Amino acid sequence: MDESQDMQTLLELTDNWQGGDVGRTELVSALRRVSDDSGELIRTLITQLSQGAVQAGQTSEHTENTDAWRQELMACRARSWPYPHGAGLLVGPHVLILTDGEQGVLLRAGRLRVLTSSVSASLLLLCQTIVMAQHSLDGKVVGQARTQRIESASTSLSEIDPIK
Repeated sequence: MDESQDMQTLLELTDNWQGGDVGRTELVSALRRVSDDSGELIRTLITQLSQGAVQAGQTSEHTENTDAWRQELMACRARSWPYPHGAGLLVGPHVLILTDGEQGVLLRAGRLRVLTSSVSASLLLLCQTIVMAQHSLDGKVVGQARTQRIESASTSLSEIDPIK
C-alpha cells in the first residue's frame, strides 16, 4: 500500500470511528502500524483532520474539568514517530490525541477539537517522555531478568553436590 492509500485508510477509519461505524481499537491499530519512518503521514493526517474540522465548523470544546483531564492524561499510552517528521499519539481511556508539536487534534467518538500550537508542543513532549520512560523501564526489566538469570544459574550450580 502506498502513502496516499494509507492516508485514505486512516482518514476513513477516523471518520468511521467518529461516526460510530467502527471501534476505536481498529483506528488505534492502524495508527500503531504506521512505521517509524512514516511520521510525515501522521503529520499530514493531522493537517487534513484540522482543516476539515475547521472548514466544516465541526470543532467542539470539551467540557471536562482539570481533574478529569489529568486522569485522562495519566492513563494514556503513547506512540511517537522520530525526527525529522516527529509526531505523537496519545491513547487515553476516552480520547485519542495526535500531535506533531505544531498542530494537533483531540478526538473523541463524535467530537474533534483542534489544538493550539502550544498545547500540541506540550503533548508531543509528553508522548516522547512516555515512550522514553517505557523504553528505559523495559531496559531495566531486561537487565534485572538477565542479572537474576545469572545469579540463579550460579547459585544452582554451586548447590550441586560433587560426585565422590
